[in-house]
Amino acid sequence: MYFDDFLGRLKGGLPALVLLFGDSDGVIAEGARVLKEQFRRQSPDGTLQTYDGGSDKLGEVLAAAQTASLFSGAQMLLVERAEKILGGHSDAALGQLKDYFQNPNPTSHLVFLAPGLRKTVKAVAAAERMGWAVQCSDMPEWKLAGWLKQQAQARGLALPEEAAQLLVQKTGPDIAYLQRALDQLSLYAYPQKAASVEMVRELPVPGVESEIFPLLDAVGLRQAEKALGLMARLGEGVDTGTVMLLYGRMRELLAVTLGRSKGMSQADAAQKLGLHPFRLKALWEQSDKFSTEELKGALQDLIRLQAGVVTGRLGKAVPAVYLEMWILKWGRRKQQAFHR
Repeated sequence: MYFDDFLGRLKGGLPALVLLFGDSDGVIAEGARVLKEQFRRQSPDGTLQTYDGGSDKLGEVLAAAQTASLFSGAQMLLVERAEKILGGHSDAALGQLKDYFQNPNPTSHLVFLAPGLRKTVKAVAAAERMGWAVQCSDMPEWKLAGWLKQQAQARGLALPEEAAQLLVQKTGPDIAYLQRALDQLSLYAYPQKAASVEMVRELPVPGVESEIFPLLDAVGLRQAEKALGLMARLGEGVDTGTVMLLYGRMRELLAVTLGRSKGMSQADAAQKLGLHPFRLKALWEQSDKFSTEELKGALQDLIRLQAGVVTGRLGKAVPAVYLEMWILKWGRRKQQAFHR
């Protein structure tokens, strides 16, 4: 199953085994957090034991699972780096799991965290037979707003579509950050049962993206002075990640500009580029401020800047200066209209 299906099924209680696998460490970590919270709610007096698949043996974990706790009625055994014992040629490990589930301890819950494990590995099919196997990939952008609305509803908070999209824009796609932002929004809106777009706009949210996206918008709208002011508030946050976020936004702007030159509508561009219409609408407005040649030049400058940071040619304090120069070069309004 996928991660959003997993969240929905949790309402029915915890299974005997959960395998969180895939290519998104952030989603796996969030899944582990949700499982722990569900276990604490379900078994307030339960015990949590953590193991490391790189050093602990599966037999030790299963022996502990089979042993009933003397001090609580339930236990969760969480194995980090479980791909070390379940990946590759894992027939021996799967045999041990099969033997355990011939007579499992009904009070024990096994949770395996296996970043990088592929769906084709035998352990995934085995986990599906014994419990849940949850594929953890970064959630596509078009799904995030709907997922946020469901999460808000579970907290007793109504979140309009536009407000959900704005929260994604401010926070970025990391679901752990989005959960934290939603918690903050719930507190901010209390005692109201609905969050408005204005509340989301005013909300200080976690993550570097919360500072970067307003800066990106200012550059995209040719508001260089505003962008410089926002950049000054980043403090030590100007690094390779900052440059990469800028590069991603400018690349999206170039894709939208090229689509417009071919006569694409907003709906066509959103579908072709895989962007939510709310996000596409903002990019559509910003793309009108640049020519195709300018966007290509802005991207080339960012690539050179990123290369300087990665190779160490630029000192620690230099990237901020270079980024200021980039903003002044590409974030100013032009006096004449562009002719695409």
